[in-house]
Amino acid sequence: MFGTRHQATVTATINDQAVEVNPGETILEAALRDGIELPNLCRVGGCGTCKCRLLQGEVTEMTETGYLLTEEQIAAGYILACQSRPRSDVRIAAELAADVQGTRIDGHIVQKQMLTHDIAQIDVQLEDKIDYRAGQFAQLTLATLPQATRSYSFSSPPSDEKRVRFAVRRVPGGTFSTRIVDEDVVGEKLSVRGPGGDFWLRPGTEPVIMIAGGSGLAPIYAMLQEAWQRGESRPVTLLFGARQCRDLYYLEELRALEKTWPAFTFVPVLSNTDSEDECDKDWSGAHGLVTDFIDEHLHGATSAYLCGPPPMVDAAERRLIDKGIAAERIHADRFLTQNPTTETGFSGDVAVPRVDRPAANLGDYLKFGLFHLIGLFSALAILAGGANASFGFAAVLAFYVFGDALAGDDLRTPRFKHRMLLTAQLWLALPLLALIVFNAVWSFSPGDPLGYGAWLSGLSGYDLLEAKGQTTGPHALSVFLLTGLMIGMVGTIPAHELTHRTWDPVSMRIGRWLLAFSFDTAFSIEHVYGHHRYVSTARDPATAPRGRNVYHHILASTVEGNISAWKIERERLQRKKHCVFSHRNAYLRGQMMSVTLLVLAYLIGGPVGALYFLALAFFGKALLEVVNYMEHYGMVRLEDQPVQPRHSWNTNARLTSWSMFNLSRHSHHHAQGEIPYEDLLPMPDAPTMVGGYLSTLLLTLVPPVWHRLMTQKLIEWDEKYATPEELVLAQKQNAASGLAGLGIGSHST
Repeated sequence: MFGTRHQATVTATINDQAVEVNPGETILEAALRDGIELPNLCRVGGCGTCKCRLLQGEVTEMTETGYLLTEEQIAAGYILACQSRPRSDVRIAAELAADVQGTRIDGHIVQKQMLTHDIAQIDVQLEDKIDYRAGQFAQLTLATLPQATRSYSFSSPPSDEKRVRFAVRRVPGGTFSTRIVDEDVVGEKLSVRGPGGDFWLRPGTEPVIMIAGGSGLAPIYAMLQEAWQRGESRPVTLLFGARQCRDLYYLEELRALEKTWPAFTFVPVLSNTDSEDECDKDWSGAHGLVTDFIDEHLHGATSAYLCGPPPMVDAAERRLIDKGIAAERIHADRFLTQNPTTETGFSGDVAVPRVDRPAANLGDYLKFGLFHLIGLFSALAILAGGANASFGFAAVLAFYVFGDALAGDDLRTPRFKHRMLLTAQLWLALPLLALIVFNAVWSFSPGDPLGYGAWLSGLSGYDLLEAKGQTTGPHALSVFLLTGLMIGMVGTIPAHELTHRTWDPVSMRIGRWLLAFSFDTAFSIEHVYGHHRYVSTARDPATAPRGRNVYHHILASTVEGNISAWKIERERLQRKKHCVFSHRNAYLRGQMMSVTLLVLAYLIGGPVGALYFLALAFFGKALLEVVNYMEHYGMVRLEDQPVQPRHSWNTNARLTSWSMFNLSRHSHHHAQGEIPYEDLLPMPDAPTMVGGYLSTLLLTLVPPVWHRLMTQKLIEWDEKYATPEELVLAQKQNAASGLAGLGIGSHST
């Protein structure tokens, strides 16, 4: 990674656990390296899962925390562990994923009951009693899976018996959870170590609101049982969010509790009742996101208990703080999927293959220079004008279409030592793009602006003014198309990499100026803090649903993406108590950067030059949306599940990878957004595009051909990659797609 480097090793004390932080490391990187399981999902400052409280010391924050943290959290000293590098010894308070006490107690599973289609309840008989509070969790280890220790909350209140209960939800690809949910485990030996966590019901008499999602209901139910056994009478409202009727459980038990506890109210909320199931069709209860019902059922609550997937918990926490509940009175347990550390040297909940990474040689550094050669060739073709411009455009198309088909795949991922050389190649894109666009605006503007043609003709001996005069009709169109393609390639591709480096101000500035050439600096906001969080879900403007054509997507994604960027930036400024319409607004500053370029185009070529630049910018922006379209077309994902390689279309076409800074290794990029381009893995087993990037892009422009090719790809994705939950979402999109080949029943599932 790049940015500020600290020369001395410092110590971070996280909940009394000391870890050495090496120069350049973030708190999260150091914690995970030392086995401290700080909760995390995206690792690029885009989700807020790793937030923790800085109690002592100073850190360098590599990204703007206002995009994710509330005003109260910022004031209380919260930071993002994945975006914070210590500048001194620091003390951190954090909710650790596995902060457990006690010794291991052996036992065996004596009963199993399926609560829903994907949640199993197991009863464990222990050899000794375990002391815990309802709401806490324990580490479970099956004797047959000794390396797959997982944490689950107790779903029964404490008792004098040596019997405990847990609810286990099937996690796609989860070794432990699939064994428990899908197999007969009664009689198997299982050890329990705990308790852990500080999630339990605090004493009091004032009203309480509880919000649960998915298997997060289990510890909440245990807390309610314990409270009722103690004779609690204070008002308690429980909101339980589920997707469909089949995801509801403990309904009879909670309805019975309402009858014996007059001040207790239970409100189940379904977010998706569009299935063919009779229960969903007849559902007359609350419908929508569970957080939408907080205002209606707050009833003067002064404290809250939240349990479930991080997106739900974070949304509920923000809403409750907005409604006046103090942050310290909101108690939360975020359920994170627990997968092993990856095999790439990076940590996280991502399934990636083990690969051999030899030391990089000179060719590994030089191969990315193909990007600059294509840019320079295009700049010269534009200046050469006439038939030369058309030849240049055709040559670039042929290079990618035929070159990718003949050159095969690049599956090599070496280990690089001189990373600044790789960053410099990204930075050089800015002067290169400026040259290309200047040449294009000059070629279309009347006369010889700035005497540029005469000057270069004198230096080169080539009559550029005569060549410019021959650049009409189809040759002028070739210049326009080639320049727009270069705005997308030389501009947006390196900008995409650079604006992910939120900790590096130089890279961010260069990246945003590159985006300014396509009037798309909003990308630097929405892409990092919106797209990477919601990719392959209905909330992501850049993910096209099945059946949508690319021309619809260009318009829809452009409008919705800008609206999303504006909302994200507005909320950041409001949290920081800054005026929205001010110089602090990154969205507005970005638009002014593009306007500055427009003015420069006007100064070069007058109104003709300005209009021509505007057309080029919009064409470059349209190309970005075409790329978004082909990278995620038809993908589906549950918001509360981490992004995996299967949620992006991938290609390892050699020339595309070398000349586009590995953008084509998109499956790994979205699964681990913090990884620099040179370290992205090829993921040969990920879903693959129909070709290299440019050949795939050209196919999207003919919707009938595109849909015919992608229908088979989507059928394969549903059968090979989709989880049972994702398959439900996929089938709904298939039915709504209008494509005969994707209709329900048209293929096996």
